Amino acid sequence: MSMAADTSAAGPGADSDLTAQRRALGEGALLRRMDELGTLVVTGSERQSWLNGLVTCDLASLRPGGGAYGLSVAKSGKILTEVWILVAADRLYVAVLRERLELLRETFDRYLIMEDAEVTDASAEHGWILAAGPRSAGIVEAGRGVAGVEAARVDWTGLDGAALVAPRGAVDAALAALIAAGGTPTSPEAWEALRVEHNVPRFGVDFDAENYPQEASLEDRAVSFSKGCYLGQETVFMLQMRGHAKKRLVQIEIEGEDDVPAGAEVSLPEGGAVGHVTSRARSPRAPGVIALGYVKYKHATQGAALRVAGRAASVVGVRGAPGG
Repeated sequence: MSMAADTSAAGPGADSDLTAQRRALGEGALLRRMDELGTLVVTGSERQSWLNGLVTCDLASLRPGGGAYGLSVAKSGKILTEVWILVAADRLYVAVLRERLELLRETFDRYLIMEDAEVTDASAEHGWILAAGPRSAGIVEAGRGVAGVEAARVDWTGLDGAALVAPRGAVDAALAALIAAGGTPTSPEAWEALRVEHNVPRFGVDFDAENYPQEASLEDRAVSFSKGCYLGQETVFMLQMRGHAKKRLVQIEIEGEDDVPAGAEVSLPEGGAVGHVTSRARSPRAPGVIALGYVKYKHATQGAALRVAGRAASVVGVRGAPGG
């Protein structure tokens, strides 16, 4: 597991900028230009049904203009990568972290047998913008007004949201149109603090290829338990319906203003390690430090008393759907 992320904002005006961005996330639409995302384009008459069998989100009922956030998981049920998928009239756009793109393309190719579908790496030709916040629907409409842009409502944070893909040369124009429509851009540094405040995990920091969706607390927003079979579905479904993850990612409030060390141990008040911190930030939403971290399943309950780096702490955010 990666070491804990330091999410403190820095630089002149950082506090005021973060306040405006925090307001946008809660009341408007926060915009993230996602240069770290690559693009796979899927074409062919069976593209949608075929891809639906390889991701955790349900694509079956989506029409052009629709979209979804999900995961690609291995046969073992463990996460390979996140995906943001947009449905266009003649193709599907799949956004994936660039460092995971080749792995995902190889996985897709391995399960492309006789279906009428073709996967192409179009990362050089396209760029992505993600939005989060309750006014993301307006962002979608503004984005669609820019030539060549595909956009859809995609709630990837639990706060409502959108995803937009644009021709590489039109990304700046698309972002300008979204700002003109009331969106507020954010920086990577500011987003790190905001996502910890809002309990939004990050691949490579809070979860990775060693985690099941339920461990990363992503099943409520990234997994459909009513769709048909997909790669890795049996393990994910059984874990949800007949068992539970041994550990879960939760949001933790830690007393005291001093930072906590990277990977700080999470323990019970009486002693005994139960997990570790993955990300942390200072936030006006909490009197101390707010963090994301893993705890054993039975301690992943709202209000559970803990200690982090010898300081009093408690669970203040638990996401994900309970098992059956």
